[in-house]
Amino acid sequence: MQKLTNERKNKLKKLRAIQKNAIKSGVNWSLLKQYNLICSFNRETNIKGSNKMWEATRPVADCVYCQNVTRPVILWDVTRRNFANYSYSSKPIIVKNAIKHWRATKEFSFNMFRKLYEGTAGSYESLEDGCQFLNFKSDLFSLQEVFNMPEARARNAPGQEPWYVGWGNCHPDILSKVRQYYDVPEFLPEDAEYPATENIFFGYEIGAVMHLDYIPRLMWQGQVRGNKTWTIAPVPECDHVCKTIEFYVEPGDVVLLDTRIWYHATRIPKGQFSITVQSEYG
Repeated sequence: MQKLTNERKNKLKKLRAIQKNAIKSGVNWSLLKQYNLICSFNRETNIKGSNKMWEATRPVADCVYCQNVTRPVILWDVTRRNFANYSYSSKPIIVKNAIKHWRATKEFSFNMFRKLYEGTAGSYESLEDGCQFLNFKSDLFSLQEVFNMPEARARNAPGQEPWYVGWGNCHPDILSKVRQYYDVPEFLPEDAEYPATENIFFGYEIGAVMHLDYIPRLMWQGQVRGNKTWTIAPVPECDHVCKTIEFYVEPGDVVLLDTRIWYHATRIPKGQFSITVQSEYG
């Protein structure tokens, strides 16, 4: 991973300040005056990687993948053998109670991750050096900001603004430690390939905005704590034959979805704290 220069770090700080102002005040003259800074940063970070560019160059989908799909496939007591018929399906799938045995379901918490990152040298730099951090609709623009939140907001006390974020767990020491709390779901294909890291998503209420993932494999996500409602929709060229679907998952469930062709968004019931572990297979 390429190290960030001081100049680039300063630009990131300026952009985060611009983003915060945009969230609070909307588009205004002050924001428009920063247009050149925003564009220059986009050029440096390779605009081809942006979601708009990916969407513009995405292959047209064959709508067979979503025709007549009105609900997820729900599976219980799944083994690798009886999951084989669904392994690489484009249909949304929920495997119930698949990860109830994970230590993570009892021990993952906001404070656990905060202590882990605050106590590990170079933990925040691993994110600045290229690991993905997603703030969705939150006004938090780095994991360090998340863990520096006032205690009342961190626990979503009454009157506090809800928040929801996700990040790639790329620091090798942290990754090694958190993997002691979970495993890749045992029912996934034996010959499947997996990425080198997993993602953590946690927070309250607002969840992820509607989006596609530009990833090379299918997605799996384990619901460690809290309930979560998913809304999935076909790509635009399939709107005329396919439907938007909504479903919910509970702690211990695993969602499997081809997030490259299903737009997806999530939300969390008011007052609940959600934690998930997410990765890919294929």
